[in-house]
Amino acid sequence: MPALILPYLTRFAPWILAALLAIGGVIYVRHLQDALRVANADIVIARTTIARLSAANKQNLATLRRLRSEEAAWRAALTTTMTTDNRDTRFTDGLLNGIAAAPARNDAPVAPVLAATLAAIAKAQGKMR
Repeated sequence: MPALILPYLTRFAPWILAALLAIGGVIYVRHLQDALRVANADIVIARTTIARLSAANKQNLATLRRLRSEEAAWRAALTTTMTTDNRDTRFTDGLLNGIAAAPARNDAPVAPVLAATLAAIAKAQGKMR
């Protein structure tokens, strides 16, 4: 039986080989088309992700600018508060030093209404109980 098929096989071998190559080529082209479709879908997903991340980045940059602005305002307020506190402390220290350095002859009774007012002020400031 192989002797019967061999002459036909040798005569049609180039055609069989060409058919196999054509089928293989079609299969390979379809594989490449599928790979291209998957790659294009991946590109669409990547572009969507890039757009989403870019929008998030812009939002983060805007938030960062706002936070830096707020920090600058807080630092300015802190500087102003510290300056005012230092000025008030120097003023109070000056008053206390003036009282401590006053001669004994300057000590005298205070009018009762003034003493009561000063005591109320001191109590309001938490100096007296």
